[in-house]
Amino acid sequence: MRFRCLHFLCCFLFLASWAQPASVLVLPLHNASQYSDLNWVGEAVADVLLTEFGSANQIVVDRDSMTEGFRRLSLRRDADWTKASLIRLGQSLDVDYVCHGSYDASLPPGVTDLRKSTIRITAHFIDLRKMHDGPELSEAGPLVDLSRSEEHLAWQSLKYLAPDTDPSLDAFLSPQKSIRIDAQESYVRGLLSPSGEQQQKWFAQAVVLDPHFANPIFELGKIALERRDYRGALSWFGRIPAGSPLYDQARFKMGLSAYRAGDYSSAANNFRQVATVYPLNEIYNNLGAAEIQLNQPNASDDLRRALEGDTSDPVYTFNFGIILLKSDQFDEAATRFQSVLDSNPDDAEARSLLDRARSRLPVTSSSKLTATARLKENYDEAAFRQMKSMFQAKRAKS
Repeated sequence: MRFRCLHFLCCFLFLASWAQPASVLVLPLHNASQYSDLNWVGEAVADVLLTEFGSANQIVVDRDSMTEGFRRLSLRRDADWTKASLIRLGQSLDVDYVCHGSYDASLPPGVTDLRKSTIRITAHFIDLRKMHDGPELSEAGPLVDLSRSEEHLAWQSLKYLAPDTDPSLDAFLSPQKSIRIDAQESYVRGLLSPSGEQQQKWFAQAVVLDPHFANPIFELGKIALERRDYRGALSWFGRIPAGSPLYDQARFKMGLSAYRAGDYSSAANNFRQVATVYPLNEIYNNLGAAEIQLNQPNASDDLRRALEGDTSDPVYTFNFGIILLKSDQFDEAATRFQSVLDSNPDDAEARSLLDRARSRLPVTSSSKLTATARLKENYDEAAFRQMKSMFQAKRAKS
């Protein structure tokens, strides 16, 4: 996987000598049972593995990238793939490992209620670096205890992927990770739904069934943010607990929501909190954008950090141009806005600010800027995780 140059590149390369997290493609497990009503289980298991691998700082392929990989190779998502197809898919997504598998279910004689079935999950790994098969891992238990089986499988898998980390089994099997089976099913059906309305219905049902299930809460926050219901988004994201793997992402989304709602102080606080854990360009840019709106002096330093991490990014360049314009550095500001226009000649806002800089018109109470700083809507999660893994490895060895 390729990562954009970040402002901590030198430190990053130094830390690379300490540890290299694995990049993993986690595929939906194939339903080998006779019960089509259990098709959702394969997606549920894959989702938990993806979450736990990411929390352990492995680099995981997200659902959108995986779906694009399926499309490029004309592979059906619910197929029982050949090993050759798995290898081609993994290589096309540039990963170290492919995790795939299947599951079967059985009912006691005379019983038809699938909730009383026993499920056996089998996971396999293909090591694409060495081109050989990894271990076969399996879990079996009642379907109603699926979340426990999923977490135990994730623990086993991480012992293979990252043997030096020695993950605690108790942490994986903590009561907080126990999710109701019907809530999991509703959540997965939401993920697979083609329309936003259906997704919202399934996610909302999952939250009703299990109010502590963070995944559907986060998805409902994303839906609200996409619909510009910023107060609703803040409410949903604010329910993600600090111990959740989604917590930092939720704080970032809260920053976006608060900024769009005009609550710049709250936006800055959320971005600042995430920046203390993950000092990425995107976060410093957004923090600086909120600080511009608050007329805080730290805006210049934070936007400079973002720009130094990627001097070719037009968003960072535009925002730093605003800082220069507000401090009457007209020539430097004009250079920044011209750079933005070089990348997008149709940027009317940058054109207007360039004209203002060339006119050397200062920003005063009677001549304010109408332009607002621009946000990054997402961040590079893979860079997050790789950086975090390397910092932790360095601390552990020092």
